[in-house]
Amino acid sequence: MKVFIDANIFIYAAGREHAFKTASLRVLREVGAGRIEAATDTEVLQELLYRHWRAGAAQEGLRLCDHVLGVVADVLPIAKADIVVARQLLGEHPQIEPRDAVHAAVMLNHGLTRLYSYDHHFKSIPGLTRLEP
Repeated sequence: MKVFIDANIFIYAAGREHAFKTASLRVLREVGAGRIEAATDTEVLQELLYRHWRAGAAQEGLRLCDHVLGVVADVLPIAKADIVVARQLLGEHPQIEPRDAVHAAVMLNHGLTRLYSYDHHFKSIPGLTRLEP
């Protein structure tokens, strides 16, 4: 069963030493080895690029983006239908950040029910199961 990979998994795996780094790396190694079938969306890639650009580390962001594109075979687009569902989710769950509502909408619209993320608010979205590495 395919699992969605949230931006924070890539960020912790690529970043400095942190309590989540080892577990995040383990998940991505499993994806790379084909033991976890993974998907992400274009907004995750935008988050990674923007975060690194904003920190003055654009080249690191480009390298991370290339790595994600090489490891995760299924990068889902963001469509109007996803924004419609994201808007609905934001109305029903105001504690969710807009980017995460977009991720959740993409997942729901593509039949994905599980995601790796450290963001606890995903637990409040019916139909999604958040997995913490």
